[in-house]
Amino acid sequence: MTDLSRSVDLPLTLDYIAVSSYGAATKSSGEVKLVKDLDQGLEGRDLLVVEDIVDTGLTLNYLLNVLKARGPRTLRVAALLSKPSRRLVEVKVDYVGFSIDDHFVVGYGLDYNEKYRNLKDIVIYGAD
Repeated sequence: MTDLSRSVDLPLTLDYIAVSSYGAATKSSGEVKLVKDLDQGLEGRDLLVVEDIVDTGLTLNYLLNVLKARGPRTLRVAALLSKPSRRLVEVKVDYVGFSIDDHFVVGYGLDYNEKYRNLKDIVIYGAD
């Protein structure tokens, strides 16, 4: 998010919402829960959702429905990583950094049970 925001030459504000379908597992439970809500209103604003990874699409689909109901003027999605082979729900991702195979990855902000976010690279969790 920080790297992306530094490269945007427009006035912007950042806010954070947290949703989860993983908990402490490496596979999605399929049940999405809102962990932290936004602090700012969205009505009439241009909104870019920045996702670390789009996997099954369930979490992003849930999030987009929640955000659309708040009346943004536009709503687009950028994802660092996408796993198209895992999609259970089709969701539109407007900007994709990289498409990857079906591996559980950590690093560069991605975690397993709140660990490994600080790795400077993205690596496959459990790989030798």
